[in-house]
Amino acid sequence: MKKILSIAVVSVLLLSGVAVALQSEEQANDSGMHGMKDRTKNEKQGMDRDSMMRMMKMMDQCSAMMESAPADSGAGKESNK
Repeated sequence: MKKILSIAVVSVLLLSGVAVALQSEEQANDSGMHGMKDRTKNEKQGMDRDSMMRMMKMMDQCSAMMESAPADSGAGKESNK
């Protein structure tokens, strides 16, 4: 009876150990996937931020050119008259 009980206890311990190992492996894989998704998301946000900054600089340049354009064209019209 003691042999059967000890075999049952050992087998339960082995099965629980295997289950814990599989669970920790799944968690490690899940955290790796989440980390990869987070990195990809952060990179995309960084690229979006960079493109937004470039667009703002371009808009500033365009507005500066538009402000200087009427002054130049106005001077040219006056010289023709």
